[in-house]
Amino acid sequence: MTAAADIQMLVDGFGALGALAVALVLVSRKGRTTVQNVLMPVFGLAGLFYACRALARATGVEGFGLVSLILACALPLGALLLAENLLRRHAPLPIKLIIAGGTVLGLVAAILAGSGLERAFSLALYMPLALALVLGLIMFRDRSTLAPMENAALDSYGRALLATGLLALTDFGLISPFGLSALGMLGLAYAAAAGASAPRRWIDALKELALAATISVLLAGALLRLRPPGSLLEAEGVLAITVSALLALSVLLRLQSGGGDQQRRLFEQALATADTTDLGRFIDTASRAAPLQGLVLAEGADLSAYDPALLRAAFEDDVVMDLTRPNHAPSEAERDAREQLRDLLRRHASTHAILISAAPLRIALIALGGSTRAEEDERAMALFQKMAALVAAPRDAGDPA
Repeated sequence: MTAAADIQMLVDGFGALGALAVALVLVSRKGRTTVQNVLMPVFGLAGLFYACRALARATGVEGFGLVSLILACALPLGALLLAENLLRRHAPLPIKLIIAGGTVLGLVAAILAGSGLERAFSLALYMPLALALVLGLIMFRDRSTLAPMENAALDSYGRALLATGLLALTDFGLISPFGLSALGMLGLAYAAAAGASAPRRWIDALKELALAATISVLLAGALLRLRPPGSLLEAEGVLAITVSALLALSVLLRLQSGGGDQQRRLFEQALATADTTDLGRFIDTASRAAPLQGLVLAEGADLSAYDPALLRAAFEDDVVMDLTRPNHAPSEAERDAREQLRDLLRRHASTHAILISAAPLRIALIALGGSTRAEEDERAMALFQKMAALVAAPRDAGDPA
C-alpha cells in the first residue's frame, strides 16, 4: 500500500470504531425513543461504510470497495430521516425527491461501476449536495415550536453535519490526498454520545474544537519528533490519524456510564440550590439545567380537556413516561389512557411526561433531543419528581377536598 492508503485506512478505522460504538450502545437499549431508533441505523450504516472502506485499503479486496460505495449512497437518506425526526416535521417534497433520487442513482452507479473504487466515487458527487440540503433543512426550518433541549441537539448535529459535508469533499481527491470525512462522522458520534452535555453555542463548539486541535498538534508534533517524517504527506497523515484517534476516544469515553459526570453535577447542583418556596419557583430554578431545560407544568385549565382518571392511569406504576416506547399488549382501558397522555404530549410538543401529583393533578412535560443518554436523563427526571412532589405536598394539604 502507498502512504496515502495507509493513512486512509487508519483514519477510516477510527471513524468506524466511533460510529459503530454509538450504534451498539443503542442496540443494547431495551427501550429506545423514536430519534434513537433512527440514530441506530444511521450510525450503523456509517460505521460499516468506514469499516469496509478501511478493509478495502488494507486487503485490496474489491468486494469491500463495492460494499462501501453502496453504503455511502444510503447515508444522505439516513441523515434526512434523522433531521425530520429531530425537527418533528417532514422535509419539503423537492428535498426528499433529490435525496431519494440521488440515493437510487448512486446505488445503480455503484453497482455498475463494480470494483472501480475511485471511478465509482466520482459518480456519487451528489453526496455533498445532499448533506448540504439536510444541513439547510436543520438550520433554516422553523424551529420555534421545539423545546430548548431539542434546538440544542439540532444545533449540535448541524455543526457536525457541516463539518462532515466539507470534509466529504476530500473523499473525492479534493484538497487532501486522503479522505477525511470520518472526522466529521466522529463529530456526529460525539454529539450523539454527549447528548445534553454537548456544546450548545457556536462559540462553545469552537472552544472545544480549538482545544482538541491544540492537543492533536502537540501530540502529532511529539510523534514526529521521535520519528521525523520522510515527506509532507506523512506529516499530514500523522496529524489526521492523531485527530481521529482522539475523537474516537472521546466518543468511547462519553458512551461510558461516567461520560455524563459534568451534566450530572450541574443537575444535582441545580436541584440543591433550587428555590423550594413553592412549586412554581422550584420548577423555574431546577429546570435551568439539562435535561430539564424547557420543562412546562400542566395543571388546572391546561388539563380541562382530559379525563384526570385516565391521565393518572396512563402512568401506571411509573412517574416518568415516554410514549415513544412500545407498550406490550395493552388493554382497551390502557390504550385510552395512553392516548390521552399522548395527545397531551403532542399538544405541548413534548417527549416525556412527569407525574408531579395526582390530586390535584399536575404533570410536567419536557422534550428531549436526540441522545444516547435516555436512561440517565430519565433517572434525573425521576429524582426531580421526588423533590417536586415534596415541594408540592404542603400546598396540596391545604387544598379543599
